[in-house]
Amino acid sequence: MSTRRWSGIAGILFVACAIASVAVHGSFPDTLKANALTKIASFYADRSHDSHAVLAVVLGFIGLFFFTWFLGGLWSTLRDAEGTTSAPTVILAVGGAAFFALAAGAHMFNNVTGISAHFDKAYHQPDPKIALTMLDLGTGAILASAMAAGTMTLAALVLIRRTRALPIWIAWLGLAVTVLALPVVPPLARLSGLVLAVWTVAISVVFVTSEAAA
Repeated sequence: MSTRRWSGIAGILFVACAIASVAVHGSFPDTLKANALTKIASFYADRSHDSHAVLAVVLGFIGLFFFTWFLGGLWSTLRDAEGTTSAPTVILAVGGAAFFALAAGAHMFNNVTGISAHFDKAYHQPDPKIALTMLDLGTGAILASAMAAGTMTLAALVLIRRTRALPIWIAWLGLAVTVLALPVVPPLARLSGLVLAVWTVAISVVFVTSEAAA
């Protein structure tokens, strides 16, 4: 099986793990509400959320592992089509690496309170203020990771338009990720994540089916 096809499979696995991670940990209390501290205290009083936090991080990290292989295949395909290491190919790699790091940070910040409560025997009822701070840091990491993903998909747009190495509609789908990430607003950043998932799966399917046809 070729590297390109493996990259396509890795992209699909990345999206599957990311969706599973979100599904496992569910929704966190809204930190902007006036009663946020009370809601957070009640949330972490339910010890099942501790196990969910551990599983969510494990799934998220495994997904990011697969993302690196997807990114490598995408970079290699577009770089070979370009014929040289141009500025967009460098930006694609840098944006993808930044997305990996920031997404990993988001997983940790959002789930570190539950992880500590699960593993650390001396850790009793979490401090709601510290938990709130961790969730806010997680939101910030999500916003930054969306920006990094938008940088990556915009570079891919430039390369795909130049080389036609992938269907052009995939390039414009990547532009939607960038546009949604630029306002740095949590709802739009999360929507850009959904579009990023579709973009990733679309490229992965092209990789897998093109190799199968060959």
